[in-house]
Amino acid sequence: MPGRLAIYDDISFKNDTKELIKVDLVKQLNKNYNVAPTIPIPVLLNEGTYLYSHFGFLPSWAKEKSSMNINARSESIFEKQTFKDAFKFRRCIIPINGFFEWEKTDKEKTPYFVSPIKSDYLALAGIWDEWFDKTLNQKIVTVALITCDANSKLSQIHPRMPIVLNKEDFSTWLYSSNLQEVNKLFKICDDSFIKLHKVTKEVNKVLYNNEDAIKEVKPINKGQLSLF
Repeated sequence: MPGRLAIYDDISFKNDTKELIKVDLVKQLNKNYNVAPTIPIPVLLNEGTYLYSHFGFLPSWAKEKSSMNINARSESIFEKQTFKDAFKFRRCIIPINGFFEWEKTDKEKTPYFVSPIKSDYLALAGIWDEWFDKTLNQKIVTVALITCDANSKLSQIHPRMPIVLNKEDFSTWLYSSNLQEVNKLFKICDDSFIKLHKVTKEVNKVLYNNEDAIKEVKPINKGQLSLF
């Protein structure tokens, strides 16, 4: 997927992209430790604007908001009518501090938080478009992140993961018109870039937005339990 994100610190991202950001509409970030689809997320558009956007992609011609997509598969983005124009002309970078995935078993779903090891953030490859929201009576920017097969570390709990961009590839992703060159950025993130740990099941609740959402939940040593 992923379907939940955490975005609470974009200072390092802004420092790394200060030459790419022409207009900063985000300014001071609103910390969010459990971002679900439809909730605004900050993105850097390939036109140089850093702004809040709707987490859930809608092409300009979409009739209903219910048809949104939060992910676009890298393997088919070139041919899908919904995504192909955005891939060619409207690419973006989505900075996050981590994302959630769930390990599914017959009995339960266990949430994990996935975060970077070598940086303060993960720069996700995304696409964007403008869509007229009849409820708001205005155009809004909508985005989707692009996914690929999970690396060996994450594949233990989930088969897919987002495309993570290296800093040296930011300009190519945003501005290159050579789609073969851009396509080369669709590579699986190395295991050494990410770490993951179990977190509270409270993150299953969309409204749970607390810093504790990303903290590691360590297993209880049953041998230490006692009755009084």
